[in-house]
Amino acid sequence: MPTQPSAPARRGWVLPVAAVVAVLVVAGGTFAFMTMRQTGTTTTKAGATTTAAATARNSATAAPVAATADVCSMLDPDEAERLVPGATIDSSTNDNRGDSLVSYVRYTCGWVNRNISYKDLIRSREITVNVSKYEAIGTTTAEKSARIQFDGEFKQYKYQETHSDKEHYYSPVQEYQGIGDQAAAQYQWTREGDKYWYSFGQGVGRVGDVVFQVKYEASQKKKEADFLSTESTQSITEENALREVKGLLGQLAKSVTAWRAGQPLPYHARPKPSPTPSPSPTKIPLPRACVSLKTLAATLVPDTEGVAVRSKEGKSNVSQCQWWNEKLPLGGGKVRWRNLRVAIHTFWDEESARYYLIDQRSKTKFTANSQIGGIKWGRVEKLTGFGQEAFGQAIRQRTDTAQGNRYEIYALDGKNVIWVLLSGSDRPENTPINSADSVLMDPKEAATGAKSVAKALLDAL
Repeated sequence: MPTQPSAPARRGWVLPVAAVVAVLVVAGGTFAFMTMRQTGTTTTKAGATTTAAATARNSATAAPVAATADVCSMLDPDEAERLVPGATIDSSTNDNRGDSLVSYVRYTCGWVNRNISYKDLIRSREITVNVSKYEAIGTTTAEKSARIQFDGEFKQYKYQETHSDKEHYYSPVQEYQGIGDQAAAQYQWTREGDKYWYSFGQGVGRVGDVVFQVKYEASQKKKEADFLSTESTQSITEENALREVKGLLGQLAKSVTAWRAGQPLPYHARPKPSPTPSPSPTKIPLPRACVSLKTLAATLVPDTEGVAVRSKEGKSNVSQCQWWNEKLPLGGGKVRWRNLRVAIHTFWDEESARYYLIDQRSKTKFTANSQIGGIKWGRVEKLTGFGQEAFGQAIRQRTDTAQGNRYEIYALDGKNVIWVLLSGSDRPENTPINSADSVLMDPKEAATGAKSVAKALLDAL
């Protein structure tokens, strides 16, 4: 069942955040020569690290931890990768041994990936693990403190299972024999009108003086769904959540048992992959499809022969062509800049091509009718008569990179997705293309030119 729980406040957990933070990478490169795109790096996901900042959060008066727990190595790395592919992994420590009522050190590790692309869906996955080692305080032994903590969590589960309503659901508590000394789990979902759906499984276990908790969240929605809409949201089911949480509790119980005994952990973190450079595009003669555009290109960007490169991006082979001239004389001390770029992404199958178009359209819809810095995005325009599916968008740019109006088009044609960009501006002679005195290209001219190129390119494929 779709869900959206915002669980009641729980000790040791971070509550779900409804807002999604999106990073918009403004493509100043769309105004640059293709040769400027011939280098790149692959960003790898961070491995588990305990930072100095996390340590700084510890009590300034607490004694140093004698034997820290490598919580990020307490889960089977293959299982963690299955549940949260390509996760960013981070850890922290909370030293609460200065408290007069309860003394413990809590170690936390999180595996997070909220942007997993799968066909026409965006998936979100997250695991959070807390491991708390208790110490004796007064006449209360360390193990008794851990029992009190476990019992408190278990009673909270039991209370919740009898208090479901229209906006919150709590499953019957599952108790597990053979996982540590004690272990239990519960599934819950929450919805608040049509604002969002949220669900997860959570569990708690104990081995001696150590209490461990785990929470697993999973959901997906259509890439092109409205940002604040929950209409297409699907969240993890009760059966799946409890199955995965039980498995994670079992892994934690094994690791905590080994850690308390001073033995090596049963699992080892994956080695951090070394960054590998992206392959550089290879300069090639203008491909046949681009040769067919030469007459049209000459009217849009005079006095340039054009250049072409070939590269591989994901599942596609890409041919790119560009016609660029930033010194077209206008007279009266003015010059004109025009930039025409096309790219042909060729996939092995039509399904992959369609999903690529959906990816690009969902990103474009996210920026539509918005502005950041000197970039202003127009609405997304559905185009008819351009292959099987097509859309366009006008973009205005006044930044330190360039000053110009442009129009971009993506269109699907069988196994191919084409991209067309036409941009430009006029400026005083002997000034760069980012001159603040630039007069931007007429948006209608940019759109009309880009559409004529897109039609001609599709006809040539």
